Amino acid sequence: MSNVHSDSDFRDAFLYGAAKAFFCCAYADWCEDEETDSEGCDRPGAGQDWMDYLPEIPPNAYALAGELWAALYHLNGKAGPYTLSNNAEAADGFPVDAEDFGHCIAMQAMGTGVSWFDDHYRFPMTIPHMEVTFFSFDEKAYRGK
Repeated sequence: MSNVHSDSDFRDAFLYGAAKAFFCCAYADWCEDEETDSEGCDRPGAGQDWMDYLPEIPPNAYALAGELWAALYHLNGKAGPYTLSNNAEAADGFPVDAEDFGHCIAMQAMGTGVSWFDDHYRFPMTIPHMEVTFFSFDEKAYRGK
C-alpha cells in the first residue's frame, strides 16, 4: 500500500477518509437545507468540491468512522478494513490508498450512490448501512466553532 507504513498508519488514514466523507455529506446537506440557519456557509462554486470547503472535522465524525471500522470487522467474518484493502489491492493489481478506501466505503455505507466498486474490481466485501445526516453533528461543527 502506497501511503501505509504500518497498521496504525492505515487505520489513521482510513478513519480520516471516512470521517471526512461523513462530515462532508452532512455539511453540504446543512448548507443547502432551507430550514437551517446556514447563512454564511462556505460553499463551493461551479466545478469545485465540497471537500475543499469543510470546517474542521468534528470528533464525532471520527467516532462514526470508528463505528464503520468495527462494523466492517463484524460483517466480514473478522476480515477488517486492512485485510479488505489487501483484497482490493489483489483484485485491482495496484496499491490501494487507505484514505480513499475509507472515503469510498463511508460513502457506500451512507448509500450515496458512490461505491468502491465504481472504479475498482469486485471482491467479496459486505458494507454496513449507516445513517448520517446534518443532525448527526452539532450546529457549531458547521460553523467551525
